[in-house]
Amino acid sequence: MARDAEAVEQARKQLHYRRTFPLAPDRQITVAFLISAEDWRPLKAPWWKKKEACIIGADLNGNFFLRHCDGSVRYWDHNAQTDTTIAAGVAEFCRRLIETA
Repeated sequence: MARDAEAVEQARKQLHYRRTFPLAPDRQITVAFLISAEDWRPLKAPWWKKKEACIIGADLNGNFFLRHCDGSVRYWDHNAQTDTTIAAGVAEFCRRLIETA
């Protein structure tokens, strides 16, 4: 968890100029915010029926980045009502966010 917290803080500091995440080769999403790891809490919402997850951020359209209980980061699309694994872990998610120009 300490490694995740460090990665998130580093990414949060750089969000003012690096905030796009490559969701697919032809699709970039803009990260609106990331939540400090110390503020992550298990998600309790009527639309989430899957295993435990925490909201770690959101995009400009109000879709969420979730840290799933298996450690992966998933992208929750409210319109499609689907989640997609976008990184094996928080550190990878943050690294890819920071590296994206």
